[in-house]
Amino acid sequence: MYIFDAHSDIWMKSVEERRKGNGDYFMETHYPKLQKGKISGSIFVVYTRTDEKVDPVRYFWKEVGGVMEEINYLKEKKAPICFVKSKKDIEEAIRDGQFFVLMGIEGLSGIEDNAEQIYTLYELGFRHASLTWNEENHLAAGAAVEDNSKGLTPTGEKVIKIMDKLGMILDVSHLNEKSFWDVMEVWKKPIIASHSNSKALLHHRRNITDEQAKAIAKSGGVIGVNACGEFLHKDKPSINCYLDHVEHFVKVAGLDAVGIGFDFCDFLSDGSLGDDEDISRDVVGLKNVTYAADVLEGLKARGYSASDIEKITHGNFLRVIKELIS
Repeated sequence: MYIFDAHSDIWMKSVEERRKGNGDYFMETHYPKLQKGKISGSIFVVYTRTDEKVDPVRYFWKEVGGVMEEINYLKEKKAPICFVKSKKDIEEAIRDGQFFVLMGIEGLSGIEDNAEQIYTLYELGFRHASLTWNEENHLAAGAAVEDNSKGLTPTGEKVIKIMDKLGMILDVSHLNEKSFWDVMEVWKKPIIASHSNSKALLHHRRNITDEQAKAIAKSGGVIGVNACGEFLHKDKPSINCYLDHVEHFVKVAGLDAVGIGFDFCDFLSDGSLGDDEDISRDVVGLKNVTYAADVLEGLKARGYSASDIEKITHGNFLRVIKELIS
């Protein structure tokens, strides 16, 4: 049994270390931890900072370049990692027992109103994107935007249609509710919320309502449950809280609509996410990726069968991803 993690910011730290001269940081530090946690595949995202301290366009393309350098280095070193771009790639990686990475984008502020840059990202190998982080940009409004009149823009709709045409995965985590429902009107394929928790269990702007969860399930999509403490419990986040969110979504949206999107943040330096999100990192029993395998045991202890656990831990997300990027 293994885990597919639908959201990891691991590139941020790896690229940062490479720029300091530590080119082997990923393989020496992160890879052993992923193995210990029984993570065999993941969406590794490029994140766009949107706070006032940086130029989001400059930052975004600099990070894209850093990630491409990292990938080329890992390929040159013949690291046991497969960078997947298609259903065939995923199936071959699983068959060969390779760790596989699907390249994603967390927030497209870096393209501003240039929708055609999606083609560039696709050619570079990116197969996943979310329109925003928490901010409002040229495409949509993020979770920090409370104005219900702010939603998907005409440029955002154009981006979605290009992603649909190319065969990419659209991620609605981080959208505000208006943008979410606008997107659902346009996108007619399975959709994912790669790292979102239940607003019914914890009322937080980054969590989603039961109605949103049901809409994702109706699309044939999947919700990845997030391990950041800020989104799990107000006072005492723990692995049991994490499992509570999993179970809630199973009850509300169905077993086929629930997956894993850990969003571990323990390795991020202070200020990496700007000033817009205060993430509690001390989740008892699930502090970092090395504890990830304990989720398997937790689900088993709560009565889930082996086939149910397989769906939650990797089967559901891989079903949707292979359908969308085939």
